Amino acid sequence: MSTPVFLIGLRQATGRAALMERELHRAGLSATRIDAVDCAQLSRDDLLRDCRPEGPWGYFQTKDMACTLSHAKAWLAFLASGAEVALILEDDVFLSPELGDWLADMSWWPEDAGLVRFERWRSPRLRVTLGRGGRSHLGRDIRRMRSRNPGGAAYAISRDAARLFLDQRPFDITLDGLLFNPSASRAARKVAIYQVQPAMAEQGNEAPGEVGEGPPRHRPTGPALLRQKLRRARAEIGSGLRTTLDLALGRASLERIRFEPRALPAPELSQTHLA
Repeated sequence: MSTPVFLIGLRQATGRAALMERELHRAGLSATRIDAVDCAQLSRDDLLRDCRPEGPWGYFQTKDMACTLSHAKAWLAFLASGAEVALILEDDVFLSPELGDWLADMSWWPEDAGLVRFERWRSPRLRVTLGRGGRSHLGRDIRRMRSRNPGGAAYAISRDAARLFLDQRPFDITLDGLLFNPSASRAARKVAIYQVQPAMAEQGNEAPGEVGEGPPRHRPTGPALLRQKLRRARAEIGSGLRTTLDLALGRASLERIRFEPRALPAPELSQTHLA
């Protein structure tokens, strides 16, 4: 069975859908559309049926609840497909045209992997701790991720990992926190997470007039703010100690994730085409 692709987006975001069709076509891929949960159409109380108001990272923003629930819809669709691995995309990414070749031949998939990130988070200062060694495929490395990494717009997930994350309902943390922050997510600590370096996807592929707005972000105050600060501080301290140990023992290196649309030389034009 081929590796399915599930594309998450708001039904009314037709501009984004058109841009993503172009990206998928360039990569030789097609995708099953997943209508995102629209927090503009639902109240916070509606979302709290499947979420908690606070969690290990503090106050759970309404917009973040909708994002996590949207990915849960994609995981359910993936499990119903019968495939062993699926690619999950959000509808605002640029894709490497080489991505289709990766999904056509999954021999590179690490045996213990639950998640493989294809995304670069767009922050010039962000550095991620990646395990040494790993394997290479089509000019890119697949490295074990040793620190938290923001973003959840382009990743592959196994069936076991999808079931594990669905079992976390009611959700209490942002999507990227749930998947890629082992310091704050018990489920993430149970999953082997890998990063493709250089990355093959990057957010920012926005259609004019369709930049998400949603409800304003809530600013916790009083005891809620104090709880949030203490929880995040505890997680950051634990993460920092583990990262320092990995670096000191030579088990990992601190790197910037790069986004490179092509890691291999572009196919040469044939003499017939050039004539």
